[in-house]
Amino acid sequence: MNHYSLAKKIPKEHELLNHFSPLLSQLLLNRNLETLQQANAFIHPDYENNYDPFLLYDMKKSLERIHTAIQSNEKITIYADYDADGIPGSVILASLFDKITFTNYDIYIPHRHDEGYGIHVDALKKIKESGTSLIITIDVGITGYDAADWCMKNHIDLIITDHHLPGKDSNGDERLPNSFSLINPKRNECRYPDPMLCGCGVIYKLIQAFVQKYNQQYDIHTGWEKWQLDMVGISTISDLVPLQNENRILAKYGMQVIQKTKRPGLKKLIWDAGISINHMNAEDIAFGITPKINAASRMSHPEDAVAVFRAHNDIEAETAVRHLVDLNNKRKKLVAQTMKQAYAKLSNRTVGDVLVIGSPDWQAGILGLVASKLVEKYHVPVFVWSEEHGEIKGSCRTWNGIHLLDIMNAAETGSFLQFGGHAEAGGFSCDKKEIHFLQERLEKALIAVSTKKTIENKKTITIDTEMLLDSITKKTFNEIQKLAPFGVANEKPLFIWKDVIPTGVNQFGKTKEHIDIRFKNNFGKEVRAIAFFKQPDDYPCAPKRGQPIHLVGHIEHSVFMGKHEMRIKIVDIISTL
Repeated sequence: MNHYSLAKKIPKEHELLNHFSPLLSQLLLNRNLETLQQANAFIHPDYENNYDPFLLYDMKKSLERIHTAIQSNEKITIYADYDADGIPGSVILASLFDKITFTNYDIYIPHRHDEGYGIHVDALKKIKESGTSLIITIDVGITGYDAADWCMKNHIDLIITDHHLPGKDSNGDERLPNSFSLINPKRNECRYPDPMLCGCGVIYKLIQAFVQKYNQQYDIHTGWEKWQLDMVGISTISDLVPLQNENRILAKYGMQVIQKTKRPGLKKLIWDAGISINHMNAEDIAFGITPKINAASRMSHPEDAVAVFRAHNDIEAETAVRHLVDLNNKRKKLVAQTMKQAYAKLSNRTVGDVLVIGSPDWQAGILGLVASKLVEKYHVPVFVWSEEHGEIKGSCRTWNGIHLLDIMNAAETGSFLQFGGHAEAGGFSCDKKEIHFLQERLEKALIAVSTKKTIENKKTITIDTEMLLDSITKKTFNEIQKLAPFGVANEKPLFIWKDVIPTGVNQFGKTKEHIDIRFKNNFGKEVRAIAFFKQPDDYPCAPKRGQPIHLVGHIEHSVFMGKHEMRIKIVDIISTL
């Protein structure tokens, strides 16, 4: 069960109230934006305030090597990760090469199942045979020590661009691969002002720097690179990086470019998802676009997603998108089957402060999705595993700020063969014999990095403010939208409606899988609240007609089949705060 607390009400004399509405002032304060200057910078992010790409360590060296390769027509291979960060990153770097009519390049994306995450020597051997002398990675490579050594020995220059945390040596010091150059805002030597860029964001900075340095030589008009922000926006939202600082700029302007995108495949993908391009938001990306990109590597080949964004015309786009949608539909069915099996396993288990669950038969490509759904239900860090070639491999997701890498680093030596990722999402592998002890070890590790009291506090969710049903208006929604796009570190505002009385409780959908609750506001106007894939009994307080409830949720503007509706999206239904 979720625990909620109401954010402290903004003081009446606060300076924000002199410039913004009470609601917006409260939301700004809740996000630690306490001064007028901070508030204005957040509400009106300026693209021109993005940081100088040459502040990234090794940028100049990397650019000069790429320029040399282009001038001498060397074969370049773009080596990108297979997710919704690496794939868009590969697309925008390829777009730069296309723009300057450089054609001697390939895109290589490892297969999620057959190869797994990382730079693989077997892949490098194939790349070398193709004649490549320069490899540029995207969203991968920061722990590719063997790969970098292999490239060095085989006379291939490796430029690593990544945003993941560097590894450590036996002394606990930063350990970097011995590559030609390495652009990563998280490396110790880098003094870049925002270390939280996603992988596509890092490669965008390289493209930005290239245009600054060589635009006249290659006749690239000023601002051309901004058209690549559609892919950067998708990646920044998809990869769950904090939507603050430069990421907020990239996400906000990325959303604007998506609405004007020149890519036929992206237009078709948006249309097929039923998204209103003029009213789209970060949730539309996260739930309508991202899963389809990731479905390519989960269910088939990552190149299937690249094909969508690289489509040159409507015919190519139609074919590529149709295939991607089919893969996503198969993915949905597989996730549903696996979730059913997971709930069956958990029916006779007590869930503690960490959950480890898996089966040798579960498909590796969907483990992260399963973990996310279990986190939603049980509100603890979740580690989900399957077996591949006699080895346990898995994905993990966390809950409300509990840092995954901290937990895995604190686990008993020998618990993992490998692990990595971010604070909120990661992957791991371990010996078959170790999986039986992993739950206990991770629970001990969690205690080691955090007291029990802290763990309990992490489960408390802050509600921004109390609202009235009368406030479900376009005017209120527009005020909230001034803080968009929403995501990590800028969560969608959460409200509570206290003691509201349902006038009707219904379920809808083909199998009645969704909830629709109706209310009347003080003006006698009907207000609707909905929740997808929920049953009334899923909540601590099951909604019933005529019985008061506390409703926790978001205010949203729905556009479906040309119909506009202001409504509440239900997060929880409780009897007391």
